[in-house]
Amino acid sequence: MNSIFLSIIFILTWILSALFAIAGVGAANTLIPIYYSLGIPFSIAAAAGLLLNVFSLSSATVNNGKRGRVLWKLGTIFLIPAVIMAPIGAFIGIHTPRKILLWIFVAFLGYTLYNLIRGRAKEETNKFSGNIKGYILGITVGAIAGFLGGLLGVGGGMIILPVLALIEKDYKKVSATAGYVALFSSASGFTSYLFLLRGISYDLWLVILIGGILGGFSGSYLMNKMKTLYVKYTIVSIITFVLIKILIGVI
Repeated sequence: MNSIFLSIIFILTWILSALFAIAGVGAANTLIPIYYSLGIPFSIAAAAGLLLNVFSLSSATVNNGKRGRVLWKLGTIFLIPAVIMAPIGAFIGIHTPRKILLWIFVAFLGYTLYNLIRGRAKEETNKFSGNIKGYILGITVGAIAGFLGGLLGVGGGMIILPVLALIEKDYKKVSATAGYVALFSSASGFTSYLFLLRGISYDLWLVILIGGILGGFSGSYLMNKMKTLYVKYTIVSIITFVLIKILIGVI
């Protein structure tokens, strides 16, 4: 890969990683179709997206953790099943036609957007927190998020976001905790791709790694400077953009 191509990848990765780190979901969901459109095979793009999530969300999680934004215990309930299911999703994803994967992606993005726009009634706040229903919900959603994250190469943060919003009213904490879960789910899925893929470009992954780290720090810094309501608006705007972009490509 030539230096101009890698420079374009680096700039796109940095900017979009910063924007998506604000939402706590990682930029892979938008960058994977962009990488693919630039000539990178879909499976390689998916693995690159998971690698991006690992480094952008690790830097964001460290920053958010220092500021007390991450709900560690709650996030871990989602995290464990997500990490277990991500490799299964990655294995199936390599053998699934791209168009089917994109339609699955459209479905869960639509679900996420619906829940965020609908909002949450006041009496629902903390409805699932600290009880058996909350644990069952966290394990189930974590497993689904991990599987789809590995399948699509996106980490699963967007599935976890609306469910966390049922439990926690502070969208900064929702974003930060979703990023924490997506970080480890992405790491699990990426490790699986390492064993399944051939013809890997390490130059590409190095560029994505650096761009992801810079984007993660930039995004988490911006998130902590923004008002909570603006973080929610950013999440909704990003998901709407991704959904429209993918629909244009598959219809």
